[in-house]
This record gives sequence, structure tokens and C-alpha cells, in this order.
Amino acid sequence: METVLSIEDLHKSYPSRWGRPPLVALRGLDLEVPRGSVVGLLGPNGAGKTTTLKAVMGLVRPDSGRIRLLGLEVSDPRARARVGFLPEQPYYELYMTPRKLLHYYGRLSGMSRESIAARTAHLLSLVGLEEAADLPVEKFSKGMLQRVGLAQALLNEPELLILDEPSTGLDPLGKIEVRNLLESFRRSGVTVLLSSHQLSEIEEICDRVAIISEGRNVASGALEELLRSRDEFLVSLASPPREGTEPRLPPAAAWTGDRGGVVVPRQSLEAVLRALLDAGLAVERVGPRRMSLEEFFLERVGREGGG
Repeated sequence: METVLSIEDLHKSYPSRWGRPPLVALRGLDLEVPRGSVVGLLGPNGAGKTTTLKAVMGLVRPDSGRIRLLGLEVSDPRARARVGFLPEQPYYELYMTPRKLLHYYGRLSGMSRESIAARTAHLLSLVGLEEAADLPVEKFSKGMLQRVGLAQALLNEPELLILDEPSTGLDPLGKIEVRNLLESFRRSGVTVLLSSHQLSEIEEICDRVAIISEGRNVASGALEELLRSRDEFLVSLASPPREGTEPRLPPAAAWTGDRGGVVVPRQSLEAVLRALLDAGLAVERVGPRRMSLEEFFLERVGREGGG
């Protein structure tokens, strides 16, 4: 699978005041983003997510390490021209309108006036800002400003779209619209790197994740593969037992909330199956338990942090 973004052994520190030691943001970070994937970048506050994105965009200079973007060195303008970026807190001149802002950014990108006009009309419709296209952004809510940022990031029809907390300030409907947009990007082959604190959003949108803790990549890969527990199984029943008739199970096993199955560690699987069958219960399926992304995240971040 072709790699769109490759980060190798990235280090970055920020100087501190009053003789304190430097603040270390990245400690040998490695990361790969395959073409056509939607990759969720996760981590607790201060883990190094925003520093990573800024390093990719050339907004901060790493102390050491290597970044390759679309097969080129990250400093190559040819690579940057094929990337769209939405920072966590975009800033605009408040007197500008969405239409004028997109025209300005389009000219900076070297687009023709005709291309800018056509692309602007399409994008303002896409993000739901048609009626506000000629209003100054000083009148906009935070959610509307985020929509302007999304339109700006898409202006040059990027091959790689980098989004830092794209749902910030959006209401529930706006978040659904962003989710639908990202799904459409996936289908059209646009590669997306998405940083977010919202685990449910990542789990619904992304097909791959990378978890950063203390400046290192502590887990990355295909989402479904990572969430498939190696040590626990889910035994699903054709129908739950009648109340009060559940068979006695080993202490390590636990019924699911609807009593439609049993979560069991590998070493107790045989004993649980025997108990269920002896009780006359029909076993429908046995397979590895799928963890939630929240469970997996807490397990990995806690393990790395010693918690």
C-alpha cells in the first residue's frame, strides 16, 4: 500500500523559561499514513498531536527526524501544493467574507480566477455557507468559522487532507455533516489525517488509528484489527437464559448486559462453553471480543504512562 505521509524518528522540544529544562513534545515519533485511508490521531492533552501536524505543515521545525510527504521531502513546495490543512484554531481578518477569503487563498495557491470562482461556489454549498457567502466573518459563530476553515482546506482539491479537531464548535447536526463529508472523501480516494479528542467520532469515521502518548506512537494500525482482543472471547447465544436460570460460570467470565452472551478470557473458554451447553443453551457464535476504542485507548495510554 502506497504511503502518503511517512514520519521517522521525529524529535521536537520547546525551550522553557527561568532555567527550566526544555519541554519535550516528540520523542522519536514514527507514523505512516497509507493512501486512501482515514487515519485518526489520538492522544491525551500534551501528547504531541498538534506539534506533529504543525511539523508536517512546516509550521514548526523538528529537532531531528525525517518527514516525507507524497513521496517528496516535506519542505518541497510541490508536496505542500497537494495538501489541505485545517488548524485547530483558524484565524481570519474579520472584515473578510467567506467568498473573499477563498478567493485570497486560491490566488496564493496559484489557481486561476475562473477555477477559484467555480470551486468557491461548490465548496460554500458543500459546507452550508451559501447564504452567508458575502457576510463578514466577524458575524460568524465558532461553528460557522469552522465551516469556512473546512472550505479553505478543500480549496486546492488536496490529495492529503489534515484536520486538527475539525468538529470544534459544531452543533450535533454540523458534526454529522462533517462525518458525511469525510466519508465522501474516503470514497473519492482523498487521504485524511484527523486529530480529535472525540473517540466516538474517530471510531465512526476512521479506518485506521494512531495513538500518541508522551511524544511516541504507542499503537497504530487498522482499527478493526487493533480492537479485536487477543485474550478475550465473546460467546453469543441464540437466546438469553430465563431469569434466574443462568448456569454458574467461572469467576473470570461475565454476562453481557442483555444476557445474550458471555465475555470470557481465553483460558476459561472451554469451561464456559461446557457450562452453557450443559444448561441447554444454544451457542450461536464464538469469536474474539471487539473492544471499544475508549477501552483500547485507556489501556494503551495507561500502560505507557504506568497507570
